[in-house]
Amino acid sequence: MFELGKGDPLECLEDCLVIGLQQVPKKFGGLLGGLDNRFGGALTELVKSGDLSARAGSLSVIHTLGKLPVKRLLFIGLGNPKELRKEHLKRMFGKAVKHIRKMRWPTAAVFLDTFCAGTVSVKEAAQMLGEAVPMATYRFAGYKGQPNIPEVQLEKVAVYIQAAGKKPEPAEHATPVHSSVAEEAEIRPGNAERVNAAGKTEGQPVKNANLQTGTYRKNNGSPEETTGAALHRGYVYGKAVNTARTFANMPVNIWTPARLAEYAASLAKKYSFEVEILEKMEMEKLGMGAVLAAAGESKEPPILVILKYAGKREWGNVLALVGPGAAADCCTPGENTGMAGAAAVLGAMEVIGEQKPARNVVAVIPVAGNRITGTATNGQDNMRTETAVITSMNGKTIEMRDTGAAGLLMLADAVTYAKQYGASQIVDVATLTADVIPALGRDKTGAVANCDVFFERVLESAKEAGEFIWRLPVTEADKENARSSKIADLNGSPGREGGVMVNGAFIGAFVEDTPWAHLEITGTAITGKETDLGPAGATGVMVRTLALLAEKMAEQD
Repeated sequence: MFELGKGDPLECLEDCLVIGLQQVPKKFGGLLGGLDNRFGGALTELVKSGDLSARAGSLSVIHTLGKLPVKRLLFIGLGNPKELRKEHLKRMFGKAVKHIRKMRWPTAAVFLDTFCAGTVSVKEAAQMLGEAVPMATYRFAGYKGQPNIPEVQLEKVAVYIQAAGKKPEPAEHATPVHSSVAEEAEIRPGNAERVNAAGKTEGQPVKNANLQTGTYRKNNGSPEETTGAALHRGYVYGKAVNTARTFANMPVNIWTPARLAEYAASLAKKYSFEVEILEKMEMEKLGMGAVLAAAGESKEPPILVILKYAGKREWGNVLALVGPGAAADCCTPGENTGMAGAAAVLGAMEVIGEQKPARNVVAVIPVAGNRITGTATNGQDNMRTETAVITSMNGKTIEMRDTGAAGLLMLADAVTYAKQYGASQIVDVATLTADVIPALGRDKTGAVANCDVFFERVLESAKEAGEFIWRLPVTEADKENARSSKIADLNGSPGREGGVMVNGAFIGAFVEDTPWAHLEITGTAITGKETDLGPAGATGVMVRTLALLAEKMAEQD
């Protein structure tokens, strides 16, 4: 998809050239010094009349009318260059890409230097562009019949950086790099089977996402090749976010525990991960009473997927990523939030497989239905009337009266199993309670942790990824609440007060002294409105934070 170009970007032949326009006194000076002259000063007049704006986030399309080889100029207003930040820039790129797709232009060029302002370097701008292109073009078509109108995809993005000499290198001469995001998997997020009213597959693929292969040159240190590597890295991150989006968008009668296991196995084959898939009988032998209870009476048997990435020769100092998948009773795209934790971990493992950080990582993904054994409702006011006592893998007993707490139960056994794999640090990502939304809204992920030093690493990664997390305190009162059962070691249904913190205290009882952070993404896993970087529905939140954490820990240790 990407092609590095040299020479004068104004001489490119694409459908449009994307240019960043800063709010400075002379907007067509410096890199754009000769542009206004090609139009006889008309661009300056358009700025004065307000038809061409440098206001942050504004889009303006100017037809070149034969004055340049490129057909159109697409200006993105950057605002005050001193205030420009990476995440702002990524959203601006996303807005431009969405407009290009809406206009059905198959090719585009980007004058990357014009977007480097404030603290943003060329390399950072390249990565933001790499992320924005797949994220902004993502769609989940669902399972409706497709119209007979041919779809025009964005096939090529030529990226220019300031360099003299050669003309743009054709795409066929660029080195193809396969990002390997589910492209050869039997279960592909962009190739789900169509399901009829009876729940049977018809075998007809549905195109859910535009996930294409990037191109870049091997990096030997030159500015052009460093930029190409940054484009590719961003593209890998963006595609992985899309994978997580699709998995959380897919209805539960298609994205079943068994199909997730098949996908994980294909991922392991592609990236040479070691894979272990525990089924019901094996979990019974290991005493995983919490996961088994979470599945309860569900028609789909539970599974536990383990993906082991050995970034070092010796297996030690292991980062564990834990994400439960609880199949909920809904088939509305973007509302199957119970699978969002599992989706985030799978997406992060795709990035890790591509980037290959020098860090040992194990992913532990329990997946089950939501039919907790021994609990029920009275059918009138939806109050729980039966109580179950469950024995977890580490021997702790749990009183459970809440049929919606499958994710909490799965985490109990999952973190225990992660520790058996030698986990030195654990991060779990889950959608356990909607109580986080009134507290933090839908743009902030709640967090609890038992180690300040480790949490600072998680927070640093989240800030770099542009994913806002906020730590909530776990006090002795929360821990007492988690231990408040009169008949078991722990109370899995202590009430809604301080839900995120009490859940954290509950998981912490199984984590014990291992440095750990819990990320509550119920509020951030879905969005009800379209954004510059994607449609309404699943967001793929925390994929980038988890992957960056593994990379940064590899650099720091």
